[in-house]
Amino acid sequence: MNFDVDSHALWVYAHILLFVYWLGADVGLFAVMAFVKDARSSFETRATLIRMAFYIDLFPRVSFALILPVGLHLARNLGLYPVDTAMLVAVWIISMAWAAGHIAIVAWARRPFTRRLLQINKFYEAGAGAVFIGLGTWSLATGEPIAADWFAVKLLLFGSIFWVVLGIDTVFQPFTTILRMGPTGSTPAAERRITQMTNGTMVWAVVLYLLIAVVAFLGAVKPSW
Repeated sequence: MNFDVDSHALWVYAHILLFVYWLGADVGLFAVMAFVKDARSSFETRATLIRMAFYIDLFPRVSFALILPVGLHLARNLGLYPVDTAMLVAVWIISMAWAAGHIAIVAWARRPFTRRLLQINKFYEAGAGAVFIGLGTWSLATGEPIAADWFAVKLLLFGSIFWVVLGIDTVFQPFTTILRMGPTGSTPAAERRITQMTNGTMVWAVVLYLLIAVVAFLGAVKPSW
């Protein structure tokens, strides 16, 4: 039996898998948020769901970190962007470090250095988002360095995802708020605040899902305008 698969097909497969784990796990988190904000559940139940959510959250975050270098391989194979070996190596190193940072934040959540990692993560999300939005916008306006409009729009939206994730990281406080309250700290006012924060985070999450869906559509259909 001759098993011959070209490398481009493998990168496409990896890209699909990362999208699946990214969006699938994020939808699971959305469901957890809906249950956690229910004040009728016991503190123990809510605390268990919260701890589970932090681990589930690793799947979309690691997938998001790794989808960039995988996407660069596809862009180079399709001739969409001038990607050289040095750029690929640099992006792989940055993406692996970003993924490792997410794992470290969860694995050593109570260590003092995780607060610094969280701050670095936010700066990276803001900066990377600006780079992709700027690159996509410039390419749409000038046709350089990306000639394909659909790919320029995809990069612009991909950069917007960084900022949406930054928004989630900034307002995502209901889980930690519940844990700080403890089993006897719940009050009607505190529960209203938790519900408000959770609903706000869920709005950001819906925007994230829509952006991911559009980015995936552009990559699969490659429309011409």
